[in-house]
Amino acid sequence: MLSQFLHGEQGATLTAATVTHSVPDTIAKYYAATQTMDEARHVEVYDRYIKKLAIHYPMTPWLKQLIDVTLQTKDYRKVMIGMNMIVEGLALGAFNNMYRQTDEPLLKSITFNVMRDESRHVSFGHVFLGPLVAKLHQDEVEELAQFAFDAVSILINGQSEIDEGFLQVLKISEIDPEDFSAGMAEARELGIAMDLMPGQVHSVNDLMIPALVRTGLITPRTKELFEGVGLLVNEDLSVLNAMEDAKSDMNVLNESGAEY
Repeated sequence: MLSQFLHGEQGATLTAATVTHSVPDTIAKYYAATQTMDEARHVEVYDRYIKKLAIHYPMTPWLKQLIDVTLQTKDYRKVMIGMNMIVEGLALGAFNNMYRQTDEPLLKSITFNVMRDESRHVSFGHVFLGPLVAKLHQDEVEELAQFAFDAVSILINGQSEIDEGFLQVLKISEIDPEDFSAGMAEARELGIAMDLMPGQVHSVNDLMIPALVRTGLITPRTKELFEGVGLLVNEDLSVLNAMEDAKSDMNVLNESGAEY
């Protein structure tokens, strides 16, 4: 998980730098530049922490594909959707859950401070893209909404696969991969679900989808596409707003992250 944090932050550094270069709005350039700096700090701190553990695991294929798709588009709006809406939504949820579950003081401190930055990054996507999307022709909105759906689909489809990095985890832990897969299949047959612990959030359902809804990037057409792949569109913004607000139990910001 920590290695994926590192790889995700490396990707976010590249995408934020791309936005800095390509976004036409000057103030947005200023913010994207500060985000690039944030992400570079995150890369450094996670790299230094993981070196204390002595193991760097490879990037999961679906995360690499998601970041590659985001970087390869020539439209800065799509880069911001891929980064500020989807990758950052994924990261914010994962950091929250790590913060909640770990008792290791240094990791808890690192994750807390990184999470404060990420909540601002998600807010920036809404603050900048929301008014922009509202003024677009419906055909352009549909194009951006389709990109958002395709990007989320990469994430969803990749979750069902055991990648090379996790196989290394099993090997180091002396767990036979076939035994592991058989155990997971048996658990599913018995109806045993991997429910989130109290205080944890689901990155896609609680943060990513609401962020897209809030910005107008889920249309009636793409809502049907999401439901067609078994992902109900959650329009409840309470968890997303709480993670951006000063008074939430997360204490991730001292003031609203809605300004850049």
